[in-house]
Amino acid sequence: MSTLPASRARRIGRPRRQPLSGDEDPSSTIMAAAAGLFGEFGVNGTTMAQIATAVGLQQSSLYYYFSSKEAVLAALLAEANVIPLELVRGIEGGPGPAAVRLYRFVRGDVIALCGLPFDINEVHRYASRDAIRFASYWSERRALHRAITRIVRDGIASGELRTVNARLAAITVMANDEAVQNWFRHDRRATGSPAAIATYLAETTVGGLLVDGASLPAVRAAAEQLDTNQGS
Repeated sequence: MSTLPASRARRIGRPRRQPLSGDEDPSSTIMAAAAGLFGEFGVNGTTMAQIATAVGLQQSSLYYYFSSKEAVLAALLAEANVIPLELVRGIEGGPGPAAVRLYRFVRGDVIALCGLPFDINEVHRYASRDAIRFASYWSERRALHRAITRIVRDGIASGELRTVNARLAAITVMANDEAVQNWFRHDRRATGSPAAIATYLAETTVGGLLVDGASLPAVRAAAEQLDTNQGS
């Protein structure tokens, strides 16, 4: 839960400065280069010419794989959505009370977000301009929101979590996770390591929702044990 899956990390990486070799997957390499450039220059500040140069292609050849910068972004967003959706689905259907599941999601989500080479908030702003092209992305975002909402509702029903608006709580969880990524990208000295800030936010989020705040250490211990067991 604490790192990007190897298949995803291969696609979302730093810009490439050497030409493609014959045995490489051009689409994956193009996406990795674009992700790094989006992180360095922003979506608006990145051109197809820059992406082509980064992967050692002529710009005309790049259009064979992706028709536009927006098409590359859409492919990246599809990859980025896989990570939290797989995370929340595994946790939602896994062991542990709701508070532990919520803790595990927040911690894992923040670590994964901090591993992305681009600003997820900038990408959201860009994607919101074209609801049709990015319809799948927003549909998956809604699925993520619903899953987190269900976890919060489970916690309310079991008496672990305070009676709150579960849908708004889920939106707050997603917003806080993504805001932390922004701080991490721009001031890593203040935020510390991804694991440190992820743990802090998980404790702050779940601690604020618990009926009995004194149970937070037990929640933390149970979440860490489950993550350790799953990672072993």
